[in-house]
Amino acid sequence: MQPWVNPPGTVGAGRLARIPVRHLRDEEPGCPMNRALSVRRDVFAVDRVSSKTPREDFPFALAQELLDQLESGAAQSIEEALERCRGTRSRCLPQHVAWSTAAAERYLDARRRDQESRNGANFPRTFCAPDAWVAFRTLEEPDVRGITDYERSVWGRQYVSGDGTLRELVIPAKGNAKERLPLPELAAVAFVLYYGIPARIPSFKHQSPALRHPAPPPRPERVRVYSAGLTEGRIRLLRATETDAFADWSAEEIRDLHEQHVVPRLGRVLDGRERIAGAHCAGCKVLSECSAIPRVPALLVVPPPTRPRKRRTVSVSDLRAHHDCPARYHLTRVLKLPNSVRENEAVRRGRAVDSWLNARHASADAPACHEVPLPPHLPGLAEDELASALGMLRAHRARCPLDNPAATQFRPQYRVAAHDPQSDVVVIASCDLVYEERGGVVVRETKTSAFPPGGRSVLLEKYPQLALAVLLLAAGVLGGDLRRSRVELELLRPDGVALEEFDPGDEATVEHARNVLASYTVPWSAETRYDAAPRPGYDCTDCEALSWCGTGKERVAAAG
Repeated sequence: MQPWVNPPGTVGAGRLARIPVRHLRDEEPGCPMNRALSVRRDVFAVDRVSSKTPREDFPFALAQELLDQLESGAAQSIEEALERCRGTRSRCLPQHVAWSTAAAERYLDARRRDQESRNGANFPRTFCAPDAWVAFRTLEEPDVRGITDYERSVWGRQYVSGDGTLRELVIPAKGNAKERLPLPELAAVAFVLYYGIPARIPSFKHQSPALRHPAPPPRPERVRVYSAGLTEGRIRLLRATETDAFADWSAEEIRDLHEQHVVPRLGRVLDGRERIAGAHCAGCKVLSECSAIPRVPALLVVPPPTRPRKRRTVSVSDLRAHHDCPARYHLTRVLKLPNSVRENEAVRRGRAVDSWLNARHASADAPACHEVPLPPHLPGLAEDELASALGMLRAHRARCPLDNPAATQFRPQYRVAAHDPQSDVVVIASCDLVYEERGGVVVRETKTSAFPPGGRSVLLEKYPQLALAVLLLAAGVLGGDLRRSRVELELLRPDGVALEEFDPGDEATVEHARNVLASYTVPWSAETRYDAAPRPGYDCTDCEALSWCGTGKERVAAAG
């Protein structure tokens, strides 16, 4: 337990710690300082950032409201529920409304089947809990961390049996129902279900302690944790990844699991001080004062925002999706709705080739690729798709960076974060490979294609991640001697390979990169509607959101 001092750029008492279960995950990516700050709900940034978004950006927002209306009996039909949820509905794209409606209907059908299966099984039915369960720990005086109010909450659909002996949590998943979750996460959920008191968190006062029920009910005898797949319409009792045991526990089991698997993680969350840059920086209270993330004014080549808006992250994948269609960007990159279209061969081939190369380039001590046999198969590819992918790997041998005796510090799939304070956006670049050479830094992007790429002059336009890499190197974000640094594009085809280079120290190249990036960032930055307006020539057939998009279906039908 460490004493807490508010870092520069923040103010507040730091008395309230509200800890969501997701922060206890072993694989939870992010920054320890960011997590420690985010759970201290009464610590604020001196320069507060707006939380406003032009469209609903929480994928489950409308589906949860619909279920609240229907399971509480306030609405008798999905149409009535939609009408009662018109405030949230008005903030959602039509495609988001369609997905949410279908998700709610599938969930209710799965829930009905689950409850009917309990008839005659000596297992009680459960009913929607009117208030959330919150586990409280309240101290008379601040502890060493300065905290007096500890609150633990869970997210999902909460249910209780008529006699109160059983409590259940159903965690919605956008795709299929999960089979397993890590034991520490399940144990943390079970603790809240067992010890939790019905409470309400003030909607506009998240910095205030939750309002407890004045007469809390007795604790249950057992708790159970489920997953619900909103795509397949199935509810499944979860198992622990480590033990394969079902998440169906008594009070004694919950206490033992919590002490062993959860308590140490709580301390790590509350006492985190290390700072690590990443996408999470967008929501951090100390971004303006943090030294872990580089600042590159005007990196995105867009003017400052004219209206208050939630700080965002953006990657080249985001920009390309928005360039194809604003609705596609919002549905697949912001909401991350499940993919309804099977990936085509080119995408699967590219992923398989990249995966093999990443594994090969993970160490500078590894032998060059020409010294390693080609794999007999590649994950995700059918037998008749393998030949072209192996041809690309064979072609790569002629340009493998491991053959370069001066190359060191290989970092495949290297993620870079930078803050553009002018646009107040956190920029994320995921580089295929970064390595060092004689004091310089080399960023290599590898692309697979069955066709020649065309002239060199169009490569930055075709692959805007090259333009971003040029600007990041030119700004010194990746370090290294600029005179010895470069961006490489390795173009793999089944019958050959080409390697193109771009100099981040050349003014004309940098200016070209700025213009290319601006052609993507300016429309993205100004967007507020996210309409289904595909660019000319875009084929909606492969769009991940096609199932929910009326415009896309019409265009596909018109194209025959």
